[in-house]
Amino acid sequence: MKKVFFVFLAIVLMSCAKVNLQTSQPLKVDINMRVDVYQHVAKDVESIQDQLYGPAQKQINAILMMGEAYAQEYSADVTAAIERRKSRIGAIEKYFEKGYIGENKDAYLQFVAKENILADLKNTVESAIAEENADRRTIYKAIAQKNGVDVSETAKVFFDDDYKRSPNGYWFEVYEGGRYTWKQK
Repeated sequence: MKKVFFVFLAIVLMSCAKVNLQTSQPLKVDINMRVDVYQHVAKDVESIQDQLYGPAQKQINAILMMGEAYAQEYSADVTAAIERRKSRIGAIEKYFEKGYIGENKDAYLQFVAKENILADLKNTVESAIAEENADRRTIYKAIAQKNGVDVSETAKVFFDDDYKRSPNGYWFEVYEGGRYTWKQK
């Protein structure tokens, strides 16, 4: 019995070791993004992008002969903005392919090569950019409000998705070498 007591006492004494948790510099914890909110934003972005460009994973639905279905969880303004974007997507893609426009770091369109466009076409492209950006702004604000995040966070998710979906040759404003610069994908 004495032997068991001394073994128990030795274990208790050894387990009461002092641990120093001091560091030379204070610990910093930087949590800027709430993962759960980000996931909801990403799902909303994917839903809208699928409506515009078609789903990234079409194969399963094509095999099963199922159509795409989207929940009507957006306001009339957002739904109208999505429909307007759908109607102009062909022209926007053509301007991307010709290198006239690109997507900036804030997920809005802007001229990349304004000087290479004929004057009458320049006005048409400028008008398309303005209309597209207005509709994007409407959509970004709605998604941000729905998920309780800043519009810039929503725009970042749209930018990432646009970059991922776009073909090579499209222009994007990307962070490189400590600054933002225009690069072709």
